[in-house]
Amino acid sequence: MKYLVDEDHWDLEGYTEEKEKLLNRFNKGTAIFLKSNSFHDGKVVSINILNQENGQTKDPTVVKMLIEQYNGELYEIQWINVRKFFMDYDITRNVYSNTPYKIVDGGKRGLDEWGYDEILPLSKKKLQHEILLFSQTTVIIHCSTIKIRKVKGLNVT
Repeated sequence: MKYLVDEDHWDLEGYTEEKEKLLNRFNKGTAIFLKSNSFHDGKVVSINILNQENGQTKDPTVVKMLIEQYNGELYEIQWINVRKFFMDYDITRNVYSNTPYKIVDGGKRGLDEWGYDEILPLSKKKLQHEILLFSQTTVIIHCSTIKIRKVKGLNVT
């Protein structure tokens, strides 16, 4: 993370300015969502990796994540033309600060909720999205496009 380093080192104004410069890279719905919303406290429902290799498409990998917002609304975020996908999930790191060997909620929360994220430019065509989940999991994705859409009529339970 460049702007949201830790709870003592947040440059929210700097990140807001940086994100504002990137909004023209997204479709209208995604830009509107990113300008006024976030997935903070949203529950990660699923992650899917699709390899749409056809022998012609460069970077044919797509990562999709379904997120249930704190208000119950469902969203799908897609990272398209993925060049890098990194996720370091380890449930044993999701512990209470005052009891470092006790896994939060006995491990029943799994990936846990979306904490914080940053979308930054890698180049004129590529973006980096770094996501920190409350389970101490980091997700890093390098891609050309990010799309966010509200999902209607899905039952995730």
